[in-house]
Amino acid sequence: MKILPIVAKLGLFCLLYQMAAFAQNKADFIYSLDRLSQEPVKITKRPIPDMPKMSGDTIFTIYKNSSVTLRHYFVDGEQYTPLFNPNPTGVYLNNQHFLFFCDVEKVFRQSVSNFLEIYEFTYLNRNYLSIITLREDCVGKACNFRCYNLYDITNPKAITQVSFSSIFSGSESYGDFNMDGQMDFVRMIPKLPENAPKTMKLTGDTYLITAFTLNNGKAVQLKNDQNMPNYIFAKGDVEGKQFRVLLHDWMIPLKDSSGTVAKPVSYYQPYIAFDPKDSQLYDIHGSKVEKNKWSLVVNQFRDLEGAQTFCEELTTRKFENIFILTDQYSRDISFLVMVGNYMTKEQAKPDADKLKGMGFNPKFKDLKSAY
Repeated sequence: MKILPIVAKLGLFCLLYQMAAFAQNKADFIYSLDRLSQEPVKITKRPIPDMPKMSGDTIFTIYKNSSVTLRHYFVDGEQYTPLFNPNPTGVYLNNQHFLFFCDVEKVFRQSVSNFLEIYEFTYLNRNYLSIITLREDCVGKACNFRCYNLYDITNPKAITQVSFSSIFSGSESYGDFNMDGQMDFVRMIPKLPENAPKTMKLTGDTYLITAFTLNNGKAVQLKNDQNMPNYIFAKGDVEGKQFRVLLHDWMIPLKDSSGTVAKPVSYYQPYIAFDPKDSQLYDIHGSKVEKNKWSLVVNQFRDLEGAQTFCEELTTRKFENIFILTDQYSRDISFLVMVGNYMTKEQAKPDADKLKGMGFNPKFKDLKSAY
């Protein structure tokens, strides 16, 4: 059993006490992100841009009042377009180069000319720099999405970066949400959870809240003991400042709009592992995995045991993201062994080349296409 740090225990106790103290107040059943965290983030610095300078076709902006040297660059030119050929842009932090992204996988680059907000904060003995921008494909549209690029600057010689998008804008996106003494972040997106009843509809004031923790410069989704994502499906104001819980499987007890403690509901509908009737992507242990866009089909088997044995072989060959997809075609049932769960085909190229070098003939599969 994992023993929480003393500060985490105290934080959890205080949070639960706060929830109980206002049990008779209807407003207590309205949540906000800061109520879910162990303690709020405190902003320590707000870097200020100096006068931009031109160098050829590149605009450089140096920021003052920053703990690390911060230079933002933007390459201008008529040949660049926002969607098909975006302007090269990025930042140098203590002479380390970083691009801008708007997704956890850091696949989709963003062309950023201006920051909506930039600040530094210290949390759980580590230092961070947060840059928030407007999502690139929202220019000229009514769009609530914000792009977060978070940099761990605790060690200025080895800065790391994570990225994510969210309709919420504010430092409350950061905190310790599972009370383990590690920094996490949450994102709000307009999406139904996988377990949503067919009668439940996505509206302009409903959204899915998921949490991620930072692990050696990577964002890792927080999950429960059954390897299911922790989540809240909520209804509130369109910016996510306040909300009521509709469905959840969160790290701490939550109440529904009536004030009753809401029973946790698994993110996925109850299922049978490797069910041939379910066109779901499974990991090698039989847990459901949310599909991205592309995967590589490496082999196909008539029996599950054969597929699992082949998965073990791929594991010995240093492949990490191995999955099984149940494939029912006509009356025949087979199990596809797949490598990767990618957002783009470009992401798959290293694994595809590695598989070809081993004598396999991997084929792309569109995970979002009709089954």
